[in-house]
Amino acid sequence: MRAALAVVRGLTLACACGLLAVLGTSLGPAAAWAAGPPRVAIILFDTNSSPARDQMTQERRAALAYAGALPPDVRVGLIAFGDTWHSVLDPTTSRARLATALAALKPAGLTSKALPAALDGAVATAGRLGASSSSRLLVISDGEFLSALTAAVPVPTDAIGWYYDRDDFAGNVRKIALVNGGHVADLGHAAGLAGAFPALHPHPHPSARHRATPQAAPGFTLTTSLVEVLGLVFVASFFLALILLRSLRRGDRKPKLAGQLDRYGPKAAAPASPAAPDGEGKVARTAVGLMSQVLSAREGEPRLAQRLDHAGIGRPPAEWALLGVCVCIGLSAALTVIFGNVLVGVVIGVLAGWLGMRLALSMKISKRRSAFDEQLPNVLQMVAGSIQTGLSLAQGLDTVVREDTQPAAGEFARALSETRLGVDLADALDSVAYRLDSADLRWVVMAIRIQRETGGNLAEVLRNTVATMRERAFLRRQVRSLSAEGRLSAYVLLALPLVVGGWLFYSNPKYMQPLYTSVFGVGMLAIALVLIVIGAFWMRNLINVKV
Repeated sequence: MRAALAVVRGLTLACACGLLAVLGTSLGPAAAWAAGPPRVAIILFDTNSSPARDQMTQERRAALAYAGALPPDVRVGLIAFGDTWHSVLDPTTSRARLATALAALKPAGLTSKALPAALDGAVATAGRLGASSSSRLLVISDGEFLSALTAAVPVPTDAIGWYYDRDDFAGNVRKIALVNGGHVADLGHAAGLAGAFPALHPHPHPSARHRATPQAAPGFTLTTSLVEVLGLVFVASFFLALILLRSLRRGDRKPKLAGQLDRYGPKAAAPASPAAPDGEGKVARTAVGLMSQVLSAREGEPRLAQRLDHAGIGRPPAEWALLGVCVCIGLSAALTVIFGNVLVGVVIGVLAGWLGMRLALSMKISKRRSAFDEQLPNVLQMVAGSIQTGLSLAQGLDTVVREDTQPAAGEFARALSETRLGVDLADALDSVAYRLDSADLRWVVMAIRIQRETGGNLAEVLRNTVATMRERAFLRRQVRSLSAEGRLSAYVLLALPLVVGGWLFYSNPKYMQPLYTSVFGVGMLAIALVLIVIGAFWMRNLINVKV
């Protein structure tokens, strides 16, 4: 226990230090890193099917010449466009990867009309890397059917345009450079455009270091939104560590029964012990108190307390709810980093955290009830043997309690405690059957009440009841083994569309984009979800054989 306490204290200290570091990064220039923002050049490569046979070959040479003349620290990206556009290569300092990507391009499309959308995509890529102020775009195109002038973009844009036939609008391509503060060159002088990126001085001025934008390793930029997300992660971890620390305090390691007896002993009149230094656990107690007020206002504390009691969890409802809040915050932060969208991350994280905590509690209740049903035949067999030796029913149950087989021992100990307070033993056992939803125990209670009214051999009645329970358990296990193939098929059929859909969303998002960007696609998703739910209930009823 001391080791666990030390680990939790270390986790708390680490989370606090991490939170201070993150806040320090976002608050002032003193924590700014020395490196400046990344420098990015994005080449917009026209792939339309022009009559000129060597058009793409000349474009590739121009792109490679431009990239080769750039300073080594400049990251080069590649976007291909024609009738549509797509990102071919994320900005990288590897010129070999750029050459490979250029060599893999093939003619596609009949026009250059996707150039405006490609420019917007390039600007978005530069902004995502934090390089909006230190990037340039290069358009290589003949302007096939590009009769309209492209609007300005907030990034300097250079252009290489040429004319082959009357449907080429190379003049509009050159106007893009003039509108956006760029330069114009022909195919043979592309390398001269790289002069817009001067070589960095090896020893930047100290004042420049303080003005530099915080930057991480190549390929990763610490943005303000990411700082906020990381701050949420550290806050959630900090509160979780405080809750664990509160549950492992020395005063909480005392056995519960002994602690309850102390309330009525001599220690009850003693003055309260002083608070821990600096209020150890004070933040946790304050958070738990606030959560308790929220639960009381919504009248949800009694229901949650009942479910925790059924699950055998001794933690107060407010602590459990606060733990769920920490889980939701942590998941929301993680999903925000993964998806790059705060709204999607928060919505999915909150739903997943709430459903996860509810599912965990339901599984704990189900597992505890199943364990009690498995132990009940042996418990009743022991009680029947005790009664046959001359003990009463209460004394037989006390024998079960002394065996300390959980959860049966704890539940019967609670029932015996209620009888000492004046509750009838049959009513106390009925309460146990209600908490654990045990139909077998209800039959036992019914048999006990009948035996009290009519008389008879209670030990023999319990033995017959045990024999019936064991036969039903045998049939239940046999049916479960026979239906294993059907249950496995149901799991596979339910998981298959979700797994395949998730993989397609990850591997080819543009292919799946119409499903959530069009009315028809959203309707298909809704119908598919309804059909999956109907199929789940249908297969559940097919394989759920009650014995």
